[in-house]
Amino acid sequence: MSVRVALVGCGRWGEKLLRATSENPRARVVAVADLDLGRLARARALAPRARLVRTLDEALAARVDAVIIATPAASHAELALRALDAGADVFVEKPLALSAAHADRCAARAAALGRIGMVGHLLRYHPSVVHLVALARERRLGELVRFSAARLSTGGGGARSALWTLGPHDLSVLSALDPSPLVEARARASVSGERVTLEARLESGLVAEIELCSSSPTKERRLRLAGAARVALFDDVRAPDRLLLLDGRGAAGAADGGELAPAGHELRVPWREPLSVEVEHFLRCVEERAPPRSPLDEGAAVVRILERVEATLIAAAAPAVAAV
Repeated sequence: MSVRVALVGCGRWGEKLLRATSENPRARVVAVADLDLGRLARARALAPRARLVRTLDEALAARVDAVIIATPAASHAELALRALDAGADVFVEKPLALSAAHADRCAARAAALGRIGMVGHLLRYHPSVVHLVALARERRLGELVRFSAARLSTGGGGARSALWTLGPHDLSVLSALDPSPLVEARARASVSGERVTLEARLESGLVAEIELCSSSPTKERRLRLAGAARVALFDDVRAPDRLLLLDGRGAAGAADGGELAPAGHELRVPWREPLSVEVEHFLRCVEERAPPRSPLDEGAAVVRILERVEATLIAAAAPAVAAV
């Protein structure tokens, strides 16, 4: 029997989720909710048998098993709680919430009600990133030393927008690579305020640096994970279906933040669209009552880090504001 799904929020990303869900034979999209009539008209082509409604309550009336929430981030927590209370399993786009308190409430409610709760940390379902995490957990890179990432988009927005819109991607991967607690975490913005760099150190000793920008002239999606034995490089824009592994001096150079040796071993990864993998995983978890790879607990942990580093970003800007 198909999982009866309602999608709430059919904007740019919600439309992609609707397409991936409609294409999956495990799902039956029974309702799509959005306040914008134009978006609902476009949804009709992707889900011709679904009810097109304006609100979550109307969508829930279609006797749904699961709700996918792809509305603006400020509404995620409220909608997730209402869907959970109505007896539905939930998939919530990242970030789970805009405060740690709201995110923790969602995770606790799902656990108390015995519902499946999953956050849309898309990179956790990217085949190349899944393989990278497996390499690290199998200690094939050696002791992890440094995690570096660059996530630059062309859409527009300042440091806070980049932190909350782009930051969850790499923070979710970092938590999968090394779940040890944060010892230090801070963020600094560029002079223009368009770029933000997040720096963290984990109890294990792993150091992380993540560069984010939502108004870059070019799109960049790069990860570099340096271990004591090897370095793994991933470029999602130029080579989404492979990892580059470097040995010896290349690993030492990456650990020091220096240049990488040019020679390396390219590892091909069987490709499948990450969004389709993510949706398939959620539907399987609903059917099998299995915990998802990116549960609401993980979403709440990422929100706590974002809240913590944003406070340092605000603190760094405060003296300049006070001097005006």
